[in-house]
Amino acid sequence: MASGDRAEARLCAPTQLGTTTTTLVTVTAGHTFVVKQIIIANTDTVDRTVTLAIGTAATASNRLMSALPIGANDVMIWDTALVLLTTETLQGLSDTASKVNVTVVGWDKTN
Repeated sequence: MASGDRAEARLCAPTQLGTTTTTLVTVTAGHTFVVKQIIIANTDTVDRTVTLAIGTAATASNRLMSALPIGANDVMIWDTALVLLTTETLQGLSDTASKVNVTVVGWDKTN
């Protein structure tokens, strides 16, 4: 891609969250990602919580959502225009491992 070009992309394939921070997206050098949708699927038969953050850990200072409840066997689609700069990461975790899947779609723009 030439400088300034952008392409629609799945920035993160369906990824199961753990109880510790899981890296969902890492922006490659020379690129900017624009997250357009975050799709969160709870595959468990009980409610689960999800925390998402920008950075290397889901600390209180960089959270986008903190312990957001997702109903049993439910899906939440979050429409957004979140900009991630070169080398930034999107991190996530859940209250129980291997029960919540996250998929991220958006634009990959070359700088």
